[in-house]
Amino acid sequence: MLLLAAAPAAAFAQTASIAETTAVARIAECLIIGPPSDWQKLHMVVELAEPGAETGQVRYLAVRESAPDTPVPYVPCDPKKPAQILIQSRKDQVPERKGWTGARLTIHENGKFELNYDYPK
Repeated sequence: MLLLAAAPAAAFAQTASIAETTAVARIAECLIIGPPSDWQKLHMVVELAEPGAETGQVRYLAVRESAPDTPVPYVPCDPKKPAQILIQSRKDQVPERKGWTGARLTIHENGKFELNYDYPK
């Protein structure tokens, strides 16, 4: 299991909550199945049309040791599951944080992660 260390979330400069850390651990279990063998970072990018949307666009990218400047798309264990976990985790967020329309999760090979949210202006 990856050792996950909480990192600040954008716009609120807060550390990840226990619920977010738990969600990221569940997401990571799927993300680490499928990338190139020499990956250094894995990115999940979720884009929603509006706050509270249940569906949206998701992309999975791997940054490889052999080509660190060229992220490559890949398919994790299930293309829908990681984004669904993140969207479902909104129910555990404080009201001020639930209205995100974009999320970027980065998992590093050493287990650290960053989870950043984008909010409408």
